[in-house]
Amino acid sequence: MFVLTPAHQSYAWGSTEAIQQFAGYGEVGSPLAEIWFGAHPAGRATLSDGRALADVIAANPTDALGSKVAAEFGGQLPFLVKLLAPGQAVSLQVHPSKARAAEGFAAEAETQPPEPKFVDANHKPEMIFALTDFEGLVGLRPADEAAEVLAAFSTPVAQRALVALGPRDDDALREAVRTLANALVDDVAQAVEAAKLLAADDAGSEIAQAAATLLELEGQYPGDSGALVSLMLRRVRLAPGESVMVHSGVPHAYLSGLALEVMANSDNVFRLGLTPKRVDVDESILNLITQPATIQRPHDSTASLNVREFKVDVHEDAALPKRAPERGPKIVISVAGNGEVVLDHETLQLPQGHAVFVRDGQAPELRGVGTVAVASVPGA
Repeated sequence: MFVLTPAHQSYAWGSTEAIQQFAGYGEVGSPLAEIWFGAHPAGRATLSDGRALADVIAANPTDALGSKVAAEFGGQLPFLVKLLAPGQAVSLQVHPSKARAAEGFAAEAETQPPEPKFVDANHKPEMIFALTDFEGLVGLRPADEAAEVLAAFSTPVAQRALVALGPRDDDALREAVRTLANALVDDVAQAVEAAKLLAADDAGSEIAQAAATLLELEGQYPGDSGALVSLMLRRVRLAPGESVMVHSGVPHAYLSGLALEVMANSDNVFRLGLTPKRVDVDESILNLITQPATIQRPHDSTASLNVREFKVDVHEDAALPKRAPERGPKIVISVAGNGEVVLDHETLQLPQGHAVFVRDGQAPELRGVGTVAVASVPGA
């Protein structure tokens, strides 16, 4: 077992206090968007002796991961564990399918473009487990609901999107998103004026809430067409202990709160807006799926039932002590209170927001007061 020191990601959209106060990492007042407990090259967690977890796994993948996981995932830890803390909206994004990621990464390895789109060959299904009240835009509205929202806006771009939505099928949903994502700054300005009237009309209606969300996002990213795309998306609100499973291809933009995020070990992101970074509407639409995300109230490990890379079990103190699974690699993280991880004669303390890596063949006992989450590989 190894205590992990996470890699810090200080993206500008990060909260200046959430992770800092919850877990004691970083400095209050400076953005800290994410901390990564894993082995991805873009953010490698380290051990107490300074070695990177990725290097420890690479030195003996079978020992760290188990023979089955090492063979299936090419000697790589298949999942990544994060704490995520948006202080404002995260970019509106879509992750590629596994087939598209492998195809795109291989093609770029040959052509060597100056600005590659694919940073690895993996897809990125992800699960959000709320640690505080958490909000995000996750998944498309049903076609009829999206049409109702668009029809309430009298602006030309909203009406063009409504026309694109005409057949009400999956391709029509994608074309409506494309229309809004390609909007000009003047289109956004017109929609803002319409939204001001609609938001004040009936605060409890779906249309008023959609208008308020558009105003909120445009205030954070002035002139950004991603605010218009939000009209097509569902606003999801999670209470602590609830989760949402976001499969590759589901459009999403997390808005506020603090969450545990567990995902396949990838950093492939295509953006539709709400960002100063590169926007790739065509690639986003190519990968976009119209199926809704799965929300669980409360979270259950079956949330990621069809995902090979990870599952997440959450144990509250009433259920402790508990044993972690023996087979495959595990990352154990305290998500409330202080825990302990006990194996033979070794006891590792697990303060809130801190994590340990447990290799294959070890099944430590989880103790403590609070809530402990275990990320592992199903069927390892």
